[in-house]
Amino acid sequence: MATMFKSRGSRKAALCLALTLPVSAVQARGAMSEQEFLDYLRSLSEPVSSGSASFSDLQGSVQSLGMLSAPPPSVSTFGINSGFGLPGGSAFAAGALTDTRDRAGSDADGSGALGFGFGDARDSIGADISIGIISVDPRDFGEDGNVNARIFRHLPGITAGGVSGVAVGVSNGLRWGDAKDINRNYFISGSTIVNLRPDSGYTPLMLTAGYGTAIKNIERDPAAFAGVGVGLTSRFSASVSWGGDEWMAGVGIRPFLSHSAQITLGVGDATNRLDGRRWIITGSWFLEDLF
Repeated sequence: MATMFKSRGSRKAALCLALTLPVSAVQARGAMSEQEFLDYLRSLSEPVSSGSASFSDLQGSVQSLGMLSAPPPSVSTFGINSGFGLPGGSAFAAGALTDTRDRAGSDADGSGALGFGFGDARDSIGADISIGIISVDPRDFGEDGNVNARIFRHLPGITAGGVSGVAVGVSNGLRWGDAKDINRNYFISGSTIVNLRPDSGYTPLMLTAGYGTAIKNIERDPAAFAGVGVGLTSRFSASVSWGGDEWMAGVGIRPFLSHSAQITLGVGDATNRLDGRRWIITGSWFLEDLF
């Protein structure tokens, strides 16, 4: 992550735009930077839902048990890159708000991202790309931003009816404006999903582990990351992740079961080991078969 960013006094007034427009970062150790926000949002593009390629691999066994009267649970690992990605032809829009962007807790902040999926990870290779516009002030909207990309491949699950995936990619690969001060993060990540109730229902558990070149110390230094998520019901999921030097946790809520939308209530630096605990609310919307 970068540590030098210009100040904008009108950020608080612009928070109402935060679900569609990203903002810039902070300097303090343990604070939420723009790339960290985009990584949080990027992680929301990966849940296994009724519209995802990953879910298609599991749907047959769930249907055979007659358990699709309500949408099946979805699952993700909050705040880290997983081994899965967006299905080909799909897109997402996501945004986040946090109560503080520095250790003093003086300012709220927000960010947002758009993503698009390509290819078929089940039969060959999938890919996705996400775009962040960091500057939120209407006077310089679009002045700062970046592009993130990855490729991924689905693999057999470690249990019957499960699915795994591996991804390699780069965060902040292309950048302009203040985003040039953020380190590129080259990462590899692997995930697997198992059904905790194969004989009586569908409760997906997702395990993720990976390594990146800019993970800890406000995304300056290389480190490993890992997480575990569980789909509790059709509406609720939960996860806990380790992001190199901090714990993150989130609870996902699907407010409309007939639509691919999710709200996540999360906390960064959950144990406050970096004096950087912050509360985060994110919203995301998925569109399928767009192209």
